[in-house]
Amino acid sequence: FWISQTEVTWAAWSACVDAGGCRPAQGSGEGAFPVTGVSWDDASAYAQWLSSVSGHRYRLPSEAEWEYAARAGSMTAYWWGDTYPGTGVVTGAARDTSALPENAFGVSGLLGNVREWVADCYANNYNRLPVDGRASQNGDCDRRVVRGGSFRDGAAEHRAANRARFRRSIRDRSLGFRVVADQP
Repeated sequence: FWISQTEVTWAAWSACVDAGGCRPAQGSGEGAFPVTGVSWDDASAYAQWLSSVSGHRYRLPSEAEWEYAARAGSMTAYWWGDTYPGTGVVTGAARDTSALPENAFGVSGLLGNVREWVADCYANNYNRLPVDGRASQNGDCDRRVVRGGSFRDGAAEHRAANRARFRRSIRDRSLGFRVVADQP
């Protein structure tokens, strides 16, 4: 899979809104800042729209794909090590995605900036999750998983292993997303 280097930005989201593929987000921002105030349903609609205009298949990452990209080969709590705060931490407000440091895989913002929707239905533990990296479609599908910390969160939420659940219809100013493309 190929994961986007940054969260989906306001500029990219605006293109989808202008084309009629997405509804306006409830957050505020512009340009290369991560789009926020989008629900899981909104994020999924964006991936469908992007697929239709690009000719490639885009989707939300699974929890396993997201964590793999967030760890970037590390076994520590954060891709930069075990110390918090660290290189990737964003506090106070979301930042321009082009201003964030990249991990060893060249991906930025995974453990900071905004929390990110992933494709999985929420299950209370990993026992019900697929072992092959696919997104879980078992569990509570009205609640979806978010990964990563945001500018409003502390050390525990920024850990690569951290996960939380939100109703799929929630549109919060600290929630954004990124997409993955399946290899053809």
